[in-house]
Amino acid sequence: MAGVAPKSMLAGFLQALEGPAPLVILPHDNPDPDAMASAAALKYLVHALLDKEAVIAQGGIVGRAENRAMLTYLNIDLKPVTALALNGHQQIVLVDTQPGRTNNSLPPGVLPTAVIDHHPAYACYEGVGFLDLREDYGATSTIVTEYVRDSHLEVESKIATALFYGISAETQDLGRESTPADIAAAQFLYPYTNKRRLAKIENARVPRVYFRAFHDAIERAVVYNHVVISILPEVRYPDMVAEVADFLLRLDEVEWACAIGTFEGNLHVSLRTTERDVNAGDLLRQVLGSDHAGGHDMTAGGHVPIGTAGPTAAAVAVASVRERLLATLGSSGACSRPLVG
Repeated sequence: MAGVAPKSMLAGFLQALEGPAPLVILPHDNPDPDAMASAAALKYLVHALLDKEAVIAQGGIVGRAENRAMLTYLNIDLKPVTALALNGHQQIVLVDTQPGRTNNSLPPGVLPTAVIDHHPAYACYEGVGFLDLREDYGATSTIVTEYVRDSHLEVESKIATALFYGISAETQDLGRESTPADIAAAQFLYPYTNKRRLAKIENARVPRVYFRAFHDAIERAVVYNHVVISILPEVRYPDMVAEVADFLLRLDEVEWACAIGTFEGNLHVSLRTTERDVNAGDLLRQVLGSDHAGGHDMTAGGHVPIGTAGPTAAAVAVASVRERLLATLGSSGACSRPLVG
């Protein structure tokens, strides 16, 4: 819904939330900084402007060290979605995700009150009271920052820090898929951020197993022409797959990087590219199916259930995804060589 004045969007959002029903803000499962920051800022806004309390629900886990540090240092409180009876009697705000996507815990048949996201619209969403979908923005945090600016509220330091880090993490310091709107939002927020807390988040301490995971990822990485793919063992948290894909894209001889790993009965896939004339999200949807993947021009992610049929079935599923991906990228049958060794 780009092109609509942010002030009218804020007014529309607040109007949709009028009434006594309890409010639940639901980001996508395994929420990243962009999703958590947007949710925290929306909670702040509805409390300040509507005198209404909200709960931020969490599906999945927060595993990445930086993301856990963000919760700690910015006092963002998440409640397990399993502890909330999402039965349609609440007002639900979907953040950084959309109805019907497999990456969120919105129960089937439950209609959200509002949806705020920077990904392309995957459906029409008739009946949703408020929609703000801006695929030409690099981060959902940018959309919510415009709400904060238009509210004329005093900018709370922890909220500013969260939103700034959400934009920074989502756009890799404004270097990936950032737009003038993202840059303007980051410039607005920066003076209000807590620089000490921001540094603690960006340089979060990690355990020894983190380095082991990257060691395994590098050893397992294989280059096929202009594509590098690393097939990981069972990961400790789903975000590790995205971390590895980001890391592998730094290889100067490739244009595509993919990491594939399993977590609790699901096969997680992250795809990254340096090319700007293709759409990684569309490509990964072709590989995994339209309901199981999403993304933007240069970044995409998704997951498919593989159950608990055992390591053989998992290996078959991984190999199938790898071959479909290589075929889609025009590298099927290409000579392969290990990244190291």
